[in-house]
Amino acid sequence: MITSEYLVAIVVWYYPTQQNIQNLTSYIDNVKRIIIIDNSPLDNRLLLSALQKNKYIYHPNYNNIGIASALNMGMQIASCLDAEWVLTMDQDSYFDEHNIAQYIHLCNQCPIPKAALFSPLQHFDIEHFTIDTEHVYEKRLNVMTSGNLVNLRIYQEVGGFKDEFFIDLVDDEYCCRLHRFGYNVVCVRNISLVHHIGSGRKQAFKFFKKSFIQHNALRHYYIIRNILEVIRLYPEYKKYYSKLLRKRIKRCILYDSDNKLKKIKYMYLGWHDYKHRIFGPFNH
Repeated sequence: MITSEYLVAIVVWYYPTQQNIQNLTSYIDNVKRIIIIDNSPLDNRLLLSALQKNKYIYHPNYNNIGIASALNMGMQIASCLDAEWVLTMDQDSYFDEHNIAQYIHLCNQCPIPKAALFSPLQHFDIEHFTIDTEHVYEKRLNVMTSGNLVNLRIYQEVGGFKDEFFIDLVDDEYCCRLHRFGYNVVCVRNISLVHHIGSGRKQAFKFFKKSFIQHNALRHYYIIRNILEVIRLYPEYKKYYSKLLRKRIKRCILYDSDNKLKKIKYMYLGWHDYKHRIFGPFNH
């Protein structure tokens, strides 16, 4: 049973803005505490001056240690707070009004056994999005990190997020591991989470009816390297992730309109570092 008394949120910051504080207010009243892990080089605690001090814990790293290590750090703090479930949030994500309370209620009513992680539907454009009120619960292979409700006991059982991934595919790898341990990942399809693009930007092609997010070259490096590692670690999902890998390369070569040659170079570097077992932050 998920209750506010034993629910803690973790949000990872990187150069936060005042808008990110506004995002916190969409779920702060439904959790015991928000743990803010700041990967920025500067201390940003002044942004929190309007919030009640007993509702958050601020931990600055003064360095970008990556999303995986930041989440693991937050999980350790959550364990010290006697949390049973953890809400993992990106700084650019927020729930619509009253959605978080309904989300928790529906997770508690879920009929799917051994659910270790719940996720809402995520969308990038609030004006062109409809929720699914007919099929509420759906088993998923993987989900994005933001908006997840993670069972802390099971997290401790299967192990934390892979620090060496740094960023990208951190969520995929964890979901694959849950499946290997016999647990389920469940999407709650009539709860929506607004999630902004972040470092990418949307690219659409009307004539080809294609729309996708263009990430920068560095993100291409991490995506290629970490997809290859997921394929190695979880051969049972090789077909799915090999298709994902081919799609990523195809999109860049055929459709990307921003620094294409640089992105191709960084994808090669991702492959190179995977082959040479080089992980962690980019170092070229």
